[in-house]
Amino acid sequence: MKYEERTRKVGSWLVKILKRYSPPATMDDETLREEMDLIVKDINKNIPSQFEDVDFDQTLGKIDGHVRAIQSGRTWPTIKTFITATKEAVNEYSRAITVPKVTSTTTNDRSSMIIINRIIDGEEIPDYLLNPDSPYRQQLISTGLLSDKDFEKYLAPINR
Repeated sequence: MKYEERTRKVGSWLVKILKRYSPPATMDDETLREEMDLIVKDINKNIPSQFEDVDFDQTLGKIDGHVRAIQSGRTWPTIKTFITATKEAVNEYSRAITVPKVTSTTTNDRSSMIIINRIIDGEEIPDYLLNPDSPYRQQLISTGLLSDKDFEKYLAPINR
């Protein structure tokens, strides 16, 4: 995908996202356009250029989820919020597409891979995995495919 296509796609996506928020009162129309342009550039810069259309679209969806999790007000999210959300979404998506699919024949390995894939995809998980001292959680982390950071999204106030 060419840079111009990416820019148009991010710009269209951003307009839809920002409709849910109120623009900062101190910014005039020209400043708001400049702010949007900077957000589009920063998002574009933080998504790998090798991402195909499908990867790009999936990542934009994940960015939206991360922005909602980070943003605490009803005014436009800051540029930093979009940069942070983009980096987290790219990392999450990149890991999801590189995690090996379930190939083990043992029940224990198979169930662990299913849970790992569910955590990476942000799907529901059992409550006992939210306890940092859970032996099964520690076992999942010991695979190297997850870290404590992967469980943070389940502890966000909106998910409680």
